[in-house]
Amino acid sequence: MVNYSAATSETSRGSPAQWAGVLVMILAIVGLFVIVGVFLGWKDPFQRLDSGGLALFVRYIMLALGFSGLVLVMYLIRENTAVKIPSNNSTALNASVNGSAPVQTSSHYNGTQLAPTRQSLPSQYLLYAVLLIVIVVFAYLAVIQYRTYLRKKERKEMKLRAELFDRKLDELGLEMFESPREAIVGIYKNAVLWLEYLGMPYQESWTHWEHAKHVKYMHDAFVKLTRLFEKAKYAPEKITWDDARRALEVYREMRRGVNEV
Repeated sequence: MVNYSAATSETSRGSPAQWAGVLVMILAIVGLFVIVGVFLGWKDPFQRLDSGGLALFVRYIMLALGFSGLVLVMYLIRENTAVKIPSNNSTALNASVNGSAPVQTSSHYNGTQLAPTRQSLPSQYLLYAVLLIVIVVFAYLAVIQYRTYLRKKERKEMKLRAELFDRKLDELGLEMFESPREAIVGIYKNAVLWLEYLGMPYQESWTHWEHAKHVKYMHDAFVKLTRLFEKAKYAPEKITWDDARRALEVYREMRRGVNEV
């Protein structure tokens, strides 16, 4: 019974090398996500590499290698500083040559082999802590890269929708709308889309006047457009094609400003 418990005491808990290997694999996977996120954030990765983006990419690689090297050095130090136990065979051989009785080493007790003494737990936990910190940092960078990629993708879709509306408006003018109310509402919504693309805050819970207060870019022109939108929304029977033409003039004034940005 004693032999069984001693033999299984070491295997019942994972060795530090195994846990360190698992953490290093997790670190490598998270680091790969960071690198992929950097490439996704570039419109043309190969062009960026040719035009100075290579330096940024190399910095990311060096950062990953630096962290990995630090972990490897700490692991090697831990392994080299582990206490080594002399073998029982060499002890017995020396004792038989000298003619004395075999001396029982500290690694054996009543014929039972004990687990070798390892490095103190604080040093072992320090290795785990460093690996976990690096994983958390890389995971945070991966999340930032992913959110940045989603934001760029969303802004690109906003721009495509706004430009499509503008092309139709330039080709057909107000004839693309069935009524002046529809024209004012469509023009207002596309103006909001352009402002959101430029970074102006917008929340669906806001009223149109609350939104207008937060718009600093071409504020006066947007206020005029907001008044026409309010009239079209709450008093559609009073809307005329003259109102739609005024809304179009204000919108084109705002769009010229957008093209200059």
